[in-house]
Amino acid sequence: MPNLLTPVDRKFLKMLKRIGPKSTCLRAKVGAIAVRNGKVLETGDNSFHKCYDCNLIGCIRNIQQIPSGTRREICYGICAEQRLFARSVQKGIKLAGATLYVTSHPCRVCEGLIAESGIKRVIYIKGFPDVIPIYDTLKDFGLEVIQAAEEDDRPHEASTV
Repeated sequence: MPNLLTPVDRKFLKMLKRIGPKSTCLRAKVGAIAVRNGKVLETGDNSFHKCYDCNLIGCIRNIQQIPSGTRREICYGICAEQRLFARSVQKGIKLAGATLYVTSHPCRVCEGLIAESGIKRVIYIKGFPDVIPIYDTLKDFGLEVIQAAEEDDRPHEASTV
């Protein structure tokens, strides 16, 4: 299978790996970046809301032993994509035509938001537990969806400066 990632994609995947780890979530470190024409439009991570410090109250999903990728609705944080969308709305940033780089394949809720937003490409690194490949909202809406390997942020021998 040919590598569909461009040098620009690799640049933003590398940046993504710096955003996700900054998340305050106790369970997962997820980042998202929206890019159009090589310019970052907005970023987001899955940190908990500032008014609910999970370091003090604990992770509700860990406390209830909820499997990864399920029952997101009880979490005190939001998905990285949702935070990115909220920030974009606050700033009046339109995401139509953008590429979204995200640490994990979007959950079902975020898939719907992305599909309706006008974003054209989604590049993610890790899978997500509730994704059923034959029912991928992103692909069904005609988005280009690419799973990048962990090492895809490294330059290839054939790349030029």
